[in-house]
Amino acid sequence: MGPEPRPNFAIVCDSACDLSLSLLERAGVALVPLVVRIGDRAYRDCIDLNAADYFVSYSTAKGQINTFSPTEQDFVNVYEALVMQGYTEIVSVHVSSQMRDAYQIAVSAARKVGGARIQVMDTKGTSAKCALVLARLVCDRDFGRDVDEAVARAVKVAESARMLLVPAHDAKPARGVGHNRGGILGYAGQLQRRALGVRSVLEVGADGRAIELFRSPDLSRLAGGMARKMSAYAHEVGPLTYVEINAGVPRSLAIVEKPLVTNEFESTRAAILDTNPSTTNQLGLGAVGIAFVASSLLSPGEAAAHLKL
Repeated sequence: MGPEPRPNFAIVCDSACDLSLSLLERAGVALVPLVVRIGDRAYRDCIDLNAADYFVSYSTAKGQINTFSPTEQDFVNVYEALVMQGYTEIVSVHVSSQMRDAYQIAVSAARKVGGARIQVMDTKGTSAKCALVLARLVCDRDFGRDVDEAVARAVKVAESARMLLVPAHDAKPARGVGHNRGGILGYAGQLQRRALGVRSVLEVGADGRAIELFRSPDLSRLAGGMARKMSAYAHEVGPLTYVEINAGVPRSLAIVEKPLVTNEFESTRAAILDTNPSTTNQLGLGAVGIAFVASSLLSPGEAAAHLKL
């Protein structure tokens, strides 16, 4: 039996997608990790520091933590390695340019690499929304679709998907290099109310910004509001595929899930993702979220195939 045929194109992403290294390796996606600095020591997201270890150390180390974007050379190294493997088409998928500058750095790096056409995508999101875009792209690559058709379909998911986030009580705009307008929380000034125990629901929309929708000290009330937002979206686009994120406190996720058991709209969970260290640092321990898209654009089975171990 001969070797398996090479895919039509290679896929690269940053670690803001909140997929583990093992999931990315299984999907055949090359990683350019964000960097988490704790004190004077730097760790590569997902590689030197995984979600489970970081959940344990976060509470004692959080005052010393910053996150950084990859360097241009980091991207160049990954792109050149793929060219050396024989790839002439590369798609590089990244966190919203409204939140970090990883997309802009990747664009600059792509211009310096010869031997391949490199298309750099802004997913207009972060975390599970990025993961949904990646799942669409990986499915189409594995199906053998042409790279331009696959990118067009992934862009459609990026433009159509929505994400709702509930940061932890102690969330604040994360310091570090590469945060555009304060990162994920840059548009949510009301989070300064965290001292009163009030939490907010943020929506990451089609433009890639996170804006506050509503707030309450009661997570179950926030969960009800999130379910209503999903219901309204489902009435526009039909059944939904969704992915949840959890920053180390599963009981919070159970509260979010409860109102989703409803007859008002049809939705199917494809996966639960533990946030990578860089996301946990921005959203705080105990943050939860949900990203969703029309099942007509990405079926639950397609998403689960690449987002669940």
